[in-house]
Amino acid sequence: SNKQIVITSDRPPKDIPTLENRLISRFEWGLISDIQPPDFETRIAILRKKAQSENLNVPAEVLNFIAEKIPSNIRQLEGALNKLVAFSTFTKKDLSVSLAQNILKDIIPLENKKVSTNQIQKTVSDYYNIKVNFLLSKKRTKDVVLARQVAIYLSRELTDLSLISLGESFGRRDHTTIIHSYNKIKNKIKMDKSFKNIIDNLTLNIKKS
Repeated sequence: SNKQIVITSDRPPKDIPTLENRLISRFEWGLISDIQPPDFETRIAILRKKAQSENLNVPAEVLNFIAEKIPSNIRQLEGALNKLVAFSTFTKKDLSVSLAQNILKDIIPLENKKVSTNQIQKTVSDYYNIKVNFLLSKKRTKDVVLARQVAIYLSRELTDLSLISLGESFGRRDHTTIIHSYNKIKNKIKMDKSFKNIIDNLTLNIKKS
């Protein structure tokens, strides 16, 4: 008795289909907290703490580089630091940003090179096996709507285009449609792990193209 139970999930209790109603109400009675990926300052703090705990002298610019290039995965963040320090120790090379760029190239996500909405639309339409012009049309079938929303979401994530410019790129849609589509997919990603994997794979394919 008087013990705390901590449960983690990728969705709130009411959206877990295998959970009994009595457990749902009990969990909702407790504290529910949405844990977001660490921001840049938090990632820096994690790396500093890791370096201090291992008695490592890592230049601030190297920590900044790792924190900037690895935005969400804490294990990957710490793993990158460990790999870099191990290489530096073994080869007697000074820790530097240029060394980090070379040694961590297989860990660090692909550089955010310029991505076009055309690339995104082509990759998404290929995945969903529909024509690109369907994404720009007023077609409202379920598969087309989903593909269009995914393409809009990825366009917002991977380009610097304004809402108005994105709307123009998707058949002259207004900015409210762009926002709605983006939020729809963002929420679906939070609730559906398999769908998140699809988005992650599409993102990787777009960056490779």
